[in-house]
Amino acid sequence: MVAKRIALAVVVLAVAGIIAVKVGSRTGAPPAPPASTSVPVEASAPRPSVVLVADMREADTECGCGQIIRRVRAAKARGVVVTEVAPDDPEAGRRYGVTVVPSVVFLDSKGLVIARREGESSETMAAVETDLARLEESRR
Repeated sequence: MVAKRIALAVVVLAVAGIIAVKVGSRTGAPPAPPASTSVPVEASAPRPSVVLVADMREADTECGCGQIIRRVRAAKARGVVVTEVAPDDPEAGRRYGVTVVPSVVFLDSKGLVIARREGESSETMAAVETDLARLEESRR
């Protein structure tokens, strides 16, 4: 019985540690507004653009986060304007409504949020791929 409790405590601590690493130290970040909500961005930001909020140390991993980072960087190499933001940047939550890492935020030509893709699910990765392909196509 004691061994089961210890094993459960270890699992709970491991999960909490993984969540803490993924989320970073963004305490007090506001909840993310719906994807259709428009959030103005500072005037100097290039537009239309993509904001990638992720732990860039995961770029070479095979996890979903690494795949998303590499795909966004490939779009950048093809001319899409990309800004990379660290998850512990206190501005990320406030400026872009980011509460989940990784997040890919798509901005229109006025700097307003037109789409937000959060997490590492296969559905999120497919949506990021579609949105980036559309942006790349518009650059041609």
